[in-house]
Amino acid sequence: MKNNLLKKCLFLLFLAIILLLVISIMVKYDEEGEKTLPFSISKVLIVSTVNGHAIDDPENIWNISIEQVNDIYMYIDKTSDKEDIIKEIKFNNFIINKKPELGELKLLRPTGELSNLYNQSEQNYLDSEIIYSGGLIDDMKALEISNTGGILGFRFALENLGTYISNENEEINYDGRLLSNLGITDIQKLQFNVSFDVTIKTSKNISYNGNISLDMPVENLITEGSVSKEITDFSNVVFKRIKD
Repeated sequence: MKNNLLKKCLFLLFLAIILLLVISIMVKYDEEGEKTLPFSISKVLIVSTVNGHAIDDPENIWNISIEQVNDIYMYIDKTSDKEDIIKEIKFNNFIINKKPELGELKLLRPTGELSNLYNQSEQNYLDSEIIYSGGLIDDMKALEISNTGGILGFRFALENLGTYISNENEEINYDGRLLSNLGITDIQKLQFNVSFDVTIKTSKNISYNGNISLDMPVENLITEGSVSKEITDFSNVVFKRIKD
């Protein structure tokens, strides 16, 4: 009788240890995610500036519609020697955690050549998704990234900030200094924070998902005109395997 009771206690203890180990592994995975990824984000470059679009106006020398733009360039590197290649990279679940005080926020995909990537961009992708397919080379216009790693991008734009009208024979700088012509001298009125999911799917049909948060625009935009910021620390970004 005592032997049976002892065996039951040992069996229950064994089950409890196994259960604790499983829970511990699950909690660790939830906190740390995948230890080794076939591809990883090595750098995010944010370039902040201001665009001015001239409006046809025969009565005024200057009639300029002004918007603030933030171009995102994401660098994807291959981190293993395996034959695995990129099938697609998807950006979705865009959340505006902090809204700007001025302007209308839009997310744009590249539609043109490198010299003018967003000239024809109109659709707002904030409530949608942007998908880059793996290809032979990087081609942002076609939404393709080299299947062994490369660069992809998109733009966050603050549109309808205002219109600058003047009849002064002045020099206009088509950059961040345009904001002062609208009376915008505090960059905090334009600042916003966006978080979004990045899903890397490989040729083995394994998908890795992580969430990234970015603050924009970059500081000193109003005084310097065009500014950039590199982000290389992604220790707080946890990638996990997900089911398609």
